[in-house]
Amino acid sequence: DASGSMLKRMDGQRRIDIAKAAIRRAVEETLPAGMPLALRIYGHKEAGSCRTDLEIPLSPLEKADFLDRLAPIEAINLARTPIAASLAAVSADLGGSEGRRLVVLLTDGEETCDGDPAAEIEKLRDSGFDVRINIVGFAIDNVELKNEFAEWARLGGGEYLDAGASESLGDAMERALQVPFTIV
Repeated sequence: DASGSMLKRMDGQRRIDIAKAAIRRAVEETLPAGMPLALRIYGHKEAGSCRTDLEIPLSPLEKADFLDRLAPIEAINLARTPIAASLAAVSADLGGSEGRRLVVLLTDGEETCDGDPAAEIEKLRDSGFDVRINIVGFAIDNVELKNEFAEWARLGGGEYLDAGASESLGDAMERALQVPFTIV
């Protein structure tokens, strides 16, 4: 999420900078090099737009390259939040991979592009696309929105992680990236 709301300040920093630091930490400390990874971002190209872009196509993670491409991303004032359109792109973004896919949606706000994220998640699941969707809500104060995100995550076989403060975002991202397993 690089929509306009990510320009708001929290603990003296812009939310976008806090989010990029959490992503950077996850890439450096949590994700193994060579792991297939893609990055889709919305809000970083045009004001007033519902545009969502695949900035890093699915490929083996090269940490330095990923972080170099993440660094210049900036939130754009008045950019909107196309969560549904971003979720609708998941099957194309990750279609070249096999097995269960993990999608982590990091956002600080609600869908603002008239999409239906729940319907997009159901379409993914109904099409047989094996996906787990974890949603990290950053600086979300609205209880109804938290509940909506939790429901979307449940529909996507994942979980909602609430990061109400800047210091908890890194931990929420790390937890969202953990792959569940069962000991037999």
